[in-house]
Amino acid sequence: MQEKPKTNLINILLLFFSGGIIIIGINETINSGFENSYWIFMVSIALFLYYQIRKNKKKQEENKPPMNRRAKRYMNRNH
Repeated sequence: MQEKPKTNLINILLLFFSGGIIIIGINETINSGFENSYWIFMVSIALFLYYQIRKNKKKQEENKPPMNRRAKRYMNRNH
């Protein structure tokens, strides 16, 4: 239960950093051209994709069915 606020904060920060870097990339494109600011857009896209991966992983964990006693015992022994 304690991890939930931390993961939400990280997801929010990733999303805002991605948006902020897009704005910086647009400014750099206007000032110096797209070929000099291409890497800025790639960083922004990478942050956004990482945000999406984290969001989908969280959704999968929420939809995972609960394990019974036998499955828990097996997982504890083998992992």
